[in-house]
Amino acid sequence: MSAVLLFVTVTGCSSEHYFINRTFGPDSSSARYSINRLAANDNTDSLLVMLSFSGGGYRAAALAYGVLEALADTRIVWAGANKRLLDEVDLISSASGGSLTAVYYGLYRDQIFNTFESDVLAADMQSSVISRILSPRGLWRQSSPRFGRGDLLQEVLDEKVFHGKTYADLLRTRPMLFVNATEMKSGERFEFTQDQFDLLCSDLSAFPLSRAVAASMAAPLIFSPITLWNHSEACDWREEPLPLQSGVREQRYVHLLDGGLHDNVGIKTALEIAEARGGIIGMAKAARMRGIKKRVFVIVNAQTIPELPEDASPNTPGLYRQAKALIDIPIDLHSHNNIQALHSTIARWKAEIRDASSVQLAETYDRAADFYVVEINLRAAAKETQWSRLQDIGVTLRLASEEISLLKSFARTQLNAHPEWKRLLSEIGAESAVPATGNPVKEDSPRNHSPSTTQHMR
Repeated sequence: MSAVLLFVTVTGCSSEHYFINRTFGPDSSSARYSINRLAANDNTDSLLVMLSFSGGGYRAAALAYGVLEALADTRIVWAGANKRLLDEVDLISSASGGSLTAVYYGLYRDQIFNTFESDVLAADMQSSVISRILSPRGLWRQSSPRFGRGDLLQEVLDEKVFHGKTYADLLRTRPMLFVNATEMKSGERFEFTQDQFDLLCSDLSAFPLSRAVAASMAAPLIFSPITLWNHSEACDWREEPLPLQSGVREQRYVHLLDGGLHDNVGIKTALEIAEARGGIIGMAKAARMRGIKKRVFVIVNAQTIPELPEDASPNTPGLYRQAKALIDIPIDLHSHNNIQALHSTIARWKAEIRDASSVQLAETYDRAADFYVVEINLRAAAKETQWSRLQDIGVTLRLASEEISLLKSFARTQLNAHPEWKRLLSEIGAESAVPATGNPVKEDSPRNHSPSTTQHMR
């Protein structure tokens, strides 16, 4: 290591520079990534499904993947069509490790069921990132004041997962992705949507997917923040941005950290956008949705309660345990409060729909529209159960094959057992997903025959 440090000292600081988000071009308005620009195809407005994938490294990515598999195996008959419940997903909000699964599915769609487990979850990305960071060239590049460990994480993600794809490469069909990071100065949520990029007078379509995921995964101290530039001072864009809860419009440079710091379960996306649109009816109008009868929230929470030796010791906890508490305690409190806020907000939404005039409602929601909140929580994996090992899986970028299988099985089992999930399935005439103990899905499974499978990995 001393030789490496000497090498960096002798050669001087690097001039390496991170990717700079570009300002609007002449064709930017036609390429906006927003829900009202996405084709519905066979996805109906009447069944509105939002998935929220939490942070937690590969542990979170695998748990979210298990839920996608279960949704692909759940057959429903809705609006006269026999389909998978996965085909009715309209929105996916994600933070940190959950963003890896969300963006992979958003880009490759059903190809995820053929390649994600083998090419991503079973691959040791952690070693690749560490090697890149600690290599002589990596250390030299990090000596630049405009290049850091977060940028190296982006490079690895791009090389191994996203292969140069940008937001322009996402299919313009539902579901809409909301990849969330945390703005370093204010602690506010930052979403990778064109509505958010409008505040920076910047074009999201040219932005690398790998960089958005890297920002969402940029755990403090482990990875450096991902930086965006605000081009408002020299921008001709005249459209008034959506008034999101964000102060980035006044900042010249925006530094982004792990999305889990603000909202690890990714559920505040729906709450804040509804507020910005003036309510749930305004949000539906902006999305150009009509006749919504059922609105479903599936929250995939990969937070655990590991048993650490210091917690059962009279000795003063060390620095590692203190640092872990410094991060985990606020995340846990935010997650709990945000889920509680969702439940209380749903009560207000129901009242808004009930009390709106026909003109105000504008056929967006059915008067009797119902709401469902389904939470898959890894903390339900108690120590005395078959899932006990799951509590000890850390926030890493590698998993053993048996850990992947266990996480997927847990996701499916918890989903099938949730009372709100059972209520939803009974009311829409669905066939529950194959139980966790069932046979693996074969290549001719319905999940591999969706018309949305139109994009493949390079």
